[in-house]
Amino acid sequence: MRILFKLVSVFLLSGLSFAVVQDVQAQKVDTQKVVKTKTAKKKANNSLRDSLRKKQLQRDAMIRTFKHSDGALNDLLNKIELYTSSYVDINSEISTGFDTLDMSQRLPAIEKRLAVMKTTIEKSGTMGYIVTIRDMIDHLTEQTDQWQEQINTYNDALDTVRSKIYAFNNDTTLKVIPTDSALMVKCFLQIQDLKQKWKAIDLANQKGYIRIGKLADRVSALSILLIDLDNKVDLKIHQFALNTLTNEYGYLWDMSANKGTARLDSAIVQTSKLNANLYKYFFISRSNYWPHAIGILLLIVFFAWIFSTRRRLMRTKDEHKNIFDQIHYVVKYPYFATLVVVSVVAPYFYDHPAQIFAQTMLFIMMIALGPLIKSNWPKPLYNLWIALLPLALLFTISNLMIFITNADRLLVLLLSAVAIYVSLRLLKHLKGAPETYPPYLGLFVKIFIGLHALSIILNVFGRFSLAKIIGATATFNLCLAMGLYVLVQVLMEGLFLQLESNKKPGSLDVVSFLDFKVLQKKFKDILIKIAGILWLVALAKNLTIDDYLFDEVKDLLTQQHTINTTPYTYGQILLFFFVIWLSGLIAQIISYFYDFSAQQQTKLTPQAKKTRSSILLIRLTIFTAGFFIAIVAAGIPMSEVTLVIGALGVGIGFGLQNIVNNLVSGFILAFEKPVQIGDVIEIGGRSGTIKEIGIRSSKINIGDGSELIIPNGELISQQLINWTLTDNNRRIELIIKVEYGTDLLKAEEILKDIINNHDDVMKAPAPSVFVHNFSDTSVDFRLFFWAEDINNWLRLKSSVLSKIYSEFAKQGIEILHGTSPVQVLISDEYKTGSIKKADKTPPALPDKNG
Repeated sequence: MRILFKLVSVFLLSGLSFAVVQDVQAQKVDTQKVVKTKTAKKKANNSLRDSLRKKQLQRDAMIRTFKHSDGALNDLLNKIELYTSSYVDINSEISTGFDTLDMSQRLPAIEKRLAVMKTTIEKSGTMGYIVTIRDMIDHLTEQTDQWQEQINTYNDALDTVRSKIYAFNNDTTLKVIPTDSALMVKCFLQIQDLKQKWKAIDLANQKGYIRIGKLADRVSALSILLIDLDNKVDLKIHQFALNTLTNEYGYLWDMSANKGTARLDSAIVQTSKLNANLYKYFFISRSNYWPHAIGILLLIVFFAWIFSTRRRLMRTKDEHKNIFDQIHYVVKYPYFATLVVVSVVAPYFYDHPAQIFAQTMLFIMMIALGPLIKSNWPKPLYNLWIALLPLALLFTISNLMIFITNADRLLVLLLSAVAIYVSLRLLKHLKGAPETYPPYLGLFVKIFIGLHALSIILNVFGRFSLAKIIGATATFNLCLAMGLYVLVQVLMEGLFLQLESNKKPGSLDVVSFLDFKVLQKKFKDILIKIAGILWLVALAKNLTIDDYLFDEVKDLLTQQHTINTTPYTYGQILLFFFVIWLSGLIAQIISYFYDFSAQQQTKLTPQAKKTRSSILLIRLTIFTAGFFIAIVAAGIPMSEVTLVIGALGVGIGFGLQNIVNNLVSGFILAFEKPVQIGDVIEIGGRSGTIKEIGIRSSKINIGDGSELIIPNGELISQQLINWTLTDNNRRIELIIKVEYGTDLLKAEEILKDIINNHDDVMKAPAPSVFVHNFSDTSVDFRLFFWAEDINNWLRLKSSVLSKIYSEFAKQGIEILHGTSPVQVLISDEYKTGSIKKADKTPPALPDKNG
């Protein structure tokens, strides 16, 4: 048993040991397998990492290789695309071509014209044509300068194309050939196509250089010829100036010996051809397009204005016949009046109008003046016009002659003699009734006679060029003086028509109160001064000294001077004062329109007062803006202005206190508005209505026909009573004295009844009556009541006193004044019974003589 137990134990131990050994061996085997597996995985991971890294490096190398190859390829493709686009743009520009058609078409005509002008300069013996040719040379020089700029622009464009062609031909990028055979063929074909296209552009660019170069040569030749002609003109004018005082054409009694004159027939033919060319050139010249358009527009607008205003008056005004009776030109002769305006003004629109055009306008003006003068001027003046019309025509023909002829000398002599004869006859009529003629007509006629007498003397002694200039100038300027006089009248009548057509009955607008006579006084002087300046300009042109005077004045105004290293010119000073004057004129015009209309209104509303008082602010604003604009326009440095203001400050501190005080007070009145236009005030014992508030002083209408001009400083510094600051009401106070023994209740009721039932007494505030005082001789009543309009308070006071006097007289109540009783009834007769008590009829009020 025991042996069996041992055998079983040994067997179990052996089995357990074998199992443990086997398990250990198995674990060893498993451990070895795990180790081997990890080692294998580690080796596999290392090889995969290396493999991936290697492949990554390979890819990076390939990418770098491909990237380099693609970059060159991309540059090549971009350059091909860029040059293709640039070719399209350049080809479009070149195919369109440069706009030289107008230049090419006009050059032959200008070249022919310059040849004619060269011949005319050499042969012409009249100053007028020399001056006309000089003006044409100036216009052609401006044209050639524009063409030169245009050609330079074209050359710049051609140079730009040429630089692009050079860049294309020398671009090394186009020489890179892709390694890919397909891309290589494609890029090669595109590059070859581009080269052909750019080669064509190069050829077109070369042709453009040649064409523009030829035009540039022709324009340069023109410019050189114009410079030569200009020098010849200057020399000719200089020679003409020297010859005018010499016996250039011989004495009149020895004309046959003079070889300097031309045949009449050839002179007429060449003059006609030249003037036809001048007229054609004048009208087709592009520099004259805008003046042409302005002249036509003026003709249409002025006639439409007069015609429409005339029709509106006839349609809306019943009294239009009375209005038309006051007008002498524009209503009866609107067509001729319009022609006068346009023909007088139009030549001034042009820089240097052709001589034939200016004299054509003058002749049209003379024709249009005929009906206007015949109906409105004295007959002797109409006779003068009849004589001046052929004189102006013949002087025009003579003045246009390109050559001097003996017939021309005789014609000018005869015309001057006729002009003197007609003028002397007019002077006889002027002495008889000078007031019926235009002002200064006698002076003009005497100057006219003197100039023609001088022309005759110069003509006789061989100074024919100067004689013609003087005779023609005298005739043309007298005709122009007549035209300018009618022009001023026509403009004033047009303004009168406009004002009358805009007036509306019962309206309170500005236009409805404007008076033509007042406007005429204010604006006619300005128009006359402008007309005088235009007449002087025409005089300088007719004497052919306008350019000389212009150059001299320009040099005088632009020459620089210095004061303490500060540069200035007379032109800057003149411009400064002109802008200041213009701003003052604008301020006066605006102030006039408001002040005049307000003076015609019997009652100003608060809004109207406010508007009129704001005029001071407007005027100050205009003056201030004008001052700074003048500084900027004159180019005066602000630093210098501050120095001047500082110097003025020192002067103000010594002697200008009162002026500055009044100026500052004007600003205070403008902003604070303690008084306004139309206010009724009392100051310094004087009362009146504010008529105008100026920058330095104000005007007060006293009411007795006088005006009190008071400095603004006194309006600010003194105690001032403004009766109409908030409203126009005024309280009236009366002291009524009655004798002792009077029934006070009855007297009080009478007084209350009078003021309560009066129509002009305001109900609110309510009137009141008080027993005011017991004096030595009377019982005093004090009455208070209000007048709605302060302008009527004296009339209301008078009316109330009259009613009190009448009612007290009826009731037998005596009114006392101080210690001298005024018996309403004749007291002595009343008390002695000579007059019955039933007779209550009061005596009449004493008149102003007592």
